[in-house]
Amino acid sequence: MVIGWHPIRTTCQGDDMKTIDGLPLTEAILKAAIATFSERGYDTASMDEVAARASTTKRTVYAHFGNKEGLFRSALGRAVELVRSELPTLDDLTDPAGELTAFAIGFSDISTWRNPVRLQRVVIGGAGQFSDLGAMLHREVIEQAESTVAAYLQRLDASRGGGGDEQHHRRLAGYFLNLTTARQRFATLFGAREPIPDHPHRVAPPDTDHATIREAVGLFLRGSGLDG
Repeated sequence: MVIGWHPIRTTCQGDDMKTIDGLPLTEAILKAAIATFSERGYDTASMDEVAARASTTKRTVYAHFGNKEGLFRSALGRAVELVRSELPTLDDLTDPAGELTAFAIGFSDISTWRNPVRLQRVVIGGAGQFSDLGAMLHREVIEQAESTVAAYLQRLDASRGGGGDEQHHRRLAGYFLNLTTARQRFATLFGAREPIPDHPHRVAPPDTDHATIREAVGLFLRGSGLDG
């Protein structure tokens, strides 16, 4: 799925309002809200603009989400779901270097794509007002990615007759994610480099970080004893 915005038209089908392209109206509002909040920030985003982008009325937006904060929280939750749906999987135990490299590249690309970067900046900017949302982003994206890596490392270790408890592999997963992706994620978030402009699954991003990621994966596997 692509988090973004294009003009949305609605039509009534029975008792359910849907967009011309088949999106339920609630989903169309969330899609419009994600784009509006990411572009404008929380304070300057308007419910009128969200309604216009979703081809509905402000009254309908309020009826679905209660108020601006409710819409913002729902939009952010939906954006997190979409980002998580884009994350790579880890399956192949026969080529851990290749598998982990592909995962790190995929995670790096989606994390440094313009739309998620903008939303992260909005959340950081509103930390005083919405103190729980930063923790939610970390839990639902970073910690979920770590869980995916940890489960793979545990399976890899077991396939070679190794041991190690869940917490051991969870710590390794944290080291892995930071070693392979933290530099580019933070540089993009803080504006030291430009975010990827197009969805990385739609337009192939530049391979700027690929060599560094491959090197980092090799360092991780050797350092963790999982290279053999």
